[in-house]
Amino acid sequence: MRTVRLRRFVIVLSNDAGPHVKSSFHLKDEVQRPDFGLRLIIVWKFVKAVVLVGLGITAFALVHSDIQALALRAVRWLGLDPAGHRVARALAMAAGLTPDRIAVIGVGAIIYACVMMLEGWGLHRRRTWAEWLTIILTSLLIPIEVYELARYPSLGKVLTLVVNVLIVIYLARHRFLFIRRRR
Repeated sequence: MRTVRLRRFVIVLSNDAGPHVKSSFHLKDEVQRPDFGLRLIIVWKFVKAVVLVGLGITAFALVHSDIQALALRAVRWLGLDPAGHRVARALAMAAGLTPDRIAVIGVGAIIYACVMMLEGWGLHRRRTWAEWLTIILTSLLIPIEVYELARYPSLGKVLTLVVNVLIVIYLARHRFLFIRRRR
């Protein structure tokens, strides 16, 4: 008996009844194929991680600074009106930041960046655990985003919500892209 493998089919040549064609799904081919959507998600995760690392480092650098004075100087440098509704609210929030709170923000940003890098690396290596980790963590953020969108609507929050929902749907529908552990 001789077996000839094609991309999606296996032809079994036997002496008794002639060739038999069997459908075969080559998981290895599917896992290794390039996928633009998955690459886009990986790049998105790494970009968010780099931004979060930058935020964490900046927070640690500003722990013992006068945040309100820095924020006011930044508002003036950008040419914004300090009495504007959103700018005044942001300045009030900056005034309430204590050094301990800034340190907590820095630690949280670094930890979340590490999680993002782990997700991105696992998705790049096509690991099933990374797929599930990304789906679960991104799904957990959706109710918070909906709440924030209802509370303070903005275009950025709408886009963030849409992107996260699309990531969850994409990963759930393209499970064949990931390596399954053999038992």
